[in-house]
Amino acid sequence: MSNTLIRQYGAALCVMVGLLSPQVHAEPNKWRSFTLDNDIFLGDDSGYSNGLHFSQYHADTEQLVDSGWLNSLLTWSIDTQNARVNYRANTFGQIIVTPVDIEEPALQEDDIPYSGLLYFNQAYVIDHGEHADRISTLIGLIGPNSGAANSQRAIHKLTGSDIPQGWDNQLGNEIVFQFSRGRAWRNWVSDEQNFDLITTLDGKLGTLETSLSSGLMMRYGRDIQQTYSSALLNDERNSNPVNIEGGWFFYVGLEARYTSHLIYLDGNNFKDSHSVSYEPFQFNGFIGYSYAWQDVSISVAVNNIDTFGLSNQGEDVKQYGTITFLWRI
Repeated sequence: MSNTLIRQYGAALCVMVGLLSPQVHAEPNKWRSFTLDNDIFLGDDSGYSNGLHFSQYHADTEQLVDSGWLNSLLTWSIDTQNARVNYRANTFGQIIVTPVDIEEPALQEDDIPYSGLLYFNQAYVIDHGEHADRISTLIGLIGPNSGAANSQRAIHKLTGSDIPQGWDNQLGNEIVFQFSRGRAWRNWVSDEQNFDLITTLDGKLGTLETSLSSGLMMRYGRDIQQTYSSALLNDERNSNPVNIEGGWFFYVGLEARYTSHLIYLDGNNFKDSHSVSYEPFQFNGFIGYSYAWQDVSISVAVNNIDTFGLSNQGEDVKQYGTITFLWRI
């Protein structure tokens, strides 16, 4: 592993420790999670190639949790009265996006740009019973200083995979931000309380992504009454810290999304860069499973499934697998 990569990860680790470190005496309602996204789980290695996300949560069922300093511009949009449960997630992560042919060193004008994102996201979710709200704010750095090129090269060298050759063509350095607001409704639940139907509405605004989406999720499981707000967390790379011991559920869903801006496809906002045209309307599916023990839970999922072949995105849309480990601290 190169000295440059070591320095980049050392700096990133210092930031992560400062942002995610617990108090000296950890409280029982504090959790951490690690999420790995990778399209290689599904036999591919292009598009959304890899994501690593570390989160720390503070959840409470009796009093309000601080929504976080990054969310100060969004707190006016949510009702903080009569909360059944609420929690904040601080997430530090890195995202890697590549074209299909990673062995081609020249610029591939007909495919998506190489890009990497190093980011910090603060999400806050409040559950009122029949509906739940989420606000989140992301700040990050896209470009060579994200360390994505060295990360992918190191991972591919370690696993014996093809070494990517085109990172000299990646998007330039740029600070990005994104505000997000979402709501989930638990529209129907079975008499046995083991099957429910959830609808969601979500909006994003920023230099990273600007989009509007609506989704439908169906779940079947045990002790699922307090976990339907999980439907708001797919894009946040977070898990639900209020899942109780022995609680589990399968879920499947569909999402319609209109995207007016996505930096991974549109390229840099304030300088000339490689970009590709794309169909702004997408219709994709997802499926997953979550299980909780007393102090640990695990979730696995497949996201961004072009279920009916309607997205018309070609190589720009890639499904990927994700796995999340959550543990109490």
